[in-house]
Formats: sequence, C-alpha cells, structure tokens
Amino acid sequence: MTRLLTLLLCLLPATALAFGLGDLQRRLEATPSLEGRFAQTRHLADLDSQLESTGHFRYERDVRVVWTLETPVEERLEFSAASPPEVGADDRRQAEAAALFLDLLQGHWPALEERFTLTLSGDADAWRVTLRPRQAALRQRIDEIRLRGGRYLKRLALDAANGDRLRVRLFDQRPVEAGDAAP
Repeated sequence: MTRLLTLLLCLLPATALAFGLGDLQRRLEATPSLEGRFAQTRHLADLDSQLESTGHFRYERDVRVVWTLETPVEERLEFSAASPPEVGADDRRQAEAAALFLDLLQGHWPALEERFTLTLSGDADAWRVTLRPRQAALRQRIDEIRLRGGRYLKRLALDAANGDRLRVRLFDQRPVEAGDAAP
C-alpha cells in the first residue's frame, strides 16, 4: 500500500506541471515588445505559383505590428489594434485580419477561442497550437492555422479554404528595449 501511495504522489507533480494555454499566454505576455526578421512564402492555388518575401517586423503588445517587406518589393504594413472606420466590406476584412494577426502573435487565446477550436501540444520550450474555425462563414475562408514556438512564436502556417497557403518563419527575435525608437 505504501508503494502504491508513493507512486501516486510521484505522478501528481507531472499532472500539476502540465503546460496549458494559460501558461503559454503568460509566457508570450512576458515580452511586451519584440522585433526580428521574417521569411514568408505564399502559395496561390489559382495561379499555381509561389511568392517569397523577407523583411523585418516590430511587435508592440496590444498596440500594433509593423511588417516591413524588403524583398522582392519594399512595403510597410501596419496592423493596429485600433480598427479603422468600417466603410465597406474591404475595410471590415482588413480590420478582422489585423485583429486576427495581433491575436495570433500575442497568443490571445480567449479571443481566438471565440472563433476557433484550439489544440495545444508540446511544452514551454517546443509548443504547437492548431486552430480550426468554429463558424461556417470562417471555414469558407480558413481551413486551419498552425503556430509553433518556444520562448516566442517561431512559425505560423495558414491553410485557406481555396487552397492558398501562407507560411511565415520568424527569427532573430529580441525584446525591444524601452528606449529603442519605433520604425
């Protein structure tokens, strides 16, 4: 009986140390600002072509992401937490895309769980989150989103319902120091 009780007590810490979405959110929230580089590949199913681009990014929690393409063209995109005024369908889609992108980068699971079922696997050093749309309207646009990371988000993969695919790899990431100027 003592051996059985000892064995059960040894198993309890493993259960208590399970890595959950709350743990991952706290881990990602620990860095309020981040900058680094990215490489992204977009496969366009209709054209059977692939577009590759590289650049750098700056992320400010709950504020914005500045995504600067360097190759093959130079372009600066800003995804802000403050939605632009909704004038038409395109503006609404851009606002939704910006909000989704920010939620994905910061691991804002409660907001994401409203629209997706979330599955987490791995541990604090090597985690994966798979998101599948809950609503039929969203499933018409997105099949699945997969995130991978460790200390920070490292990879994002989005499979669209029309066969398009987006793959983003984030690297050379570092926290932004308080005095660093914003781009």
